[in-house]
Amino acid sequence: MTSIKRSYYAFAALVITVIVTGCQSTYESLEDKPLQLSEQGNVIQINVNQVGYFVTGSKIAYISGAQAEGEVKLVDYQTGRVVEQLTMAQHANQNPDLPNIWKVDFSHIKATGKYVLMKGKVRSPVFEIGSAIYQSTITKLLRSYYLQRCGEPIKDPVAKVSHKICHTKDSQLFRKLKGIEFPASSNLSTPIEIDTTGGWHDAGDFGKYVTTTAVSIGRVLSAFLSTDDFLRQLDLTLPDHQDSMPDVLTEMKHGLSWLLKMQHHTGMVFRKVGAKKWPSLGAPEKDRQQRYVYGVATDDTAKFASVMALAARIYQEYDVQLAEQYQQAAELAWQYLAEHPSFFIDWQKRDDTGSGPYIANATDKENSLTHDRDDRFWAAAELYLATKENQYLTYINQHIDLPLNLFEWKDPAALGKWHLYEQLCNRHSYGFCSYLKQQFIARATTALERAKASDYAVANNRFIWGSNKMAAEEGMFLLIGYYLTHNQEYVDAAIYQADYLLGANPFGLSYVSGVGEQPVQNVSHIFTRGENIYIPGLFVGGPNVFAQANVAPKNKGILSYVDNAKSYAVNEYAIDYNASLIGLLIELDKLNIRE
Repeated sequence: MTSIKRSYYAFAALVITVIVTGCQSTYESLEDKPLQLSEQGNVIQINVNQVGYFVTGSKIAYISGAQAEGEVKLVDYQTGRVVEQLTMAQHANQNPDLPNIWKVDFSHIKATGKYVLMKGKVRSPVFEIGSAIYQSTITKLLRSYYLQRCGEPIKDPVAKVSHKICHTKDSQLFRKLKGIEFPASSNLSTPIEIDTTGGWHDAGDFGKYVTTTAVSIGRVLSAFLSTDDFLRQLDLTLPDHQDSMPDVLTEMKHGLSWLLKMQHHTGMVFRKVGAKKWPSLGAPEKDRQQRYVYGVATDDTAKFASVMALAARIYQEYDVQLAEQYQQAAELAWQYLAEHPSFFIDWQKRDDTGSGPYIANATDKENSLTHDRDDRFWAAAELYLATKENQYLTYINQHIDLPLNLFEWKDPAALGKWHLYEQLCNRHSYGFCSYLKQQFIARATTALERAKASDYAVANNRFIWGSNKMAAEEGMFLLIGYYLTHNQEYVDAAIYQADYLLGANPFGLSYVSGVGEQPVQNVSHIFTRGENIYIPGLFVGGPNVFAQANVAPKNKGILSYVDNAKSYAVNEYAIDYNASLIGLLIELDKLNIRE
């Protein structure tokens, strides 16, 4: 699709002029008619979930623009037949910078097919009504991990993406670190080499981080536990496909193998791998800087223990020896944490000249970053589920009252709490079960109330760095609310989070590259920018009122976004962003809202 930039403030919208035949109920075939600017300058936008809607699920579209009064038609995309005339309901805007918004509810339409909504001569992007509609998108999102592999050549026939082998010498120890004994005469004048090759490039640059790798794998493995046969049978067209293991687990193993390399023999874990300077635009193999391993931390060590214990449970079915290796690594990390009960991060300012800090800083100010109790809780939960040893249950009971925040690198406790409830509370009577149920329902209710008050039904009310990922994780809370109460409102609101992320937003963009008729075009990604290529399946960060790159508009809430490759604070992709959306779409796909 031709790349067309939108400026919301200039009210330039992408629309299509269609020719209406003499018959009022039929348009000419809409196939092969690209979206284009209206010749009349009409600025109406019709924003939909560009992937589509489940047959029996809620279906909401948004129409904006001063001339949006009147009727809207649901049209069969292939035949041009008008299926139904729909009613528009005006919405009272919460954001004064938004134009008038109308909602169109067509939840009663259950006929499968491809459709558009028509308002006069303006149409929406194409969308589908069907069953299992998200599976193609989930596949693209998961395949992006293969395309981000570090330390090996990529030649992908599906996405037409290739580069030579890269970063084969990761990495040297950058400086002396707390917790590691060095000879008295050592000043690192002779470099200490640590093999940290492999894993994934974390985001648009080439850094690798324990914290985001751990939560990304944790969310994907949690989805694997939750799903039916879909993920077990999914073909990701991997060059190292194994008949004995699902492709999803084969890909996650790349991240897990790298994490193992980041563990010191004492059990503690190094924090990250990067260079002294941010890499220049270009393919990964062109980044020939010396790469270093930086820092150690108890919170990263705890996240490592968590995902290793979770992986040990899952991989047991497919590779017993590998599962035992993961379990041993998790227990060694916990042993280190038990011997070091106080939170610490070995960090210096010079560690961050060419890679992200991933600590409490001027951008990330959450209270959870001032301690590691949430990280240790996730570890205790996964280790208890893997071993049933009382030492882990003791920690769980002592810290069960931790706040229930979004699952992310800043605070991963929510996943541990949900796994405990999901795995234990339906079959056993633990003292914490009632408390966890009440905590999850309260948190889901908060998300539901926020969605009801939002212009585009967004449950996330903080438009900061990574707001799109946060919307996806709010969707996970909403689905948990449904599982615990069977209140359909929670499911509908969860669907609205996916709608928003896939096109039902003020910009009419799918925030996933290569997904939908109008996907994000200009991802902030060093490889794609430098080589002028397009990688599908990259989920970008989204609106950010602080707009730290000084490209997107600031302090505009949901409108603090621009599809610009230089705007890394809103348009960069990251592995943990993709994981959150994968989790949401997997859960929606699993629910009985299919045909």
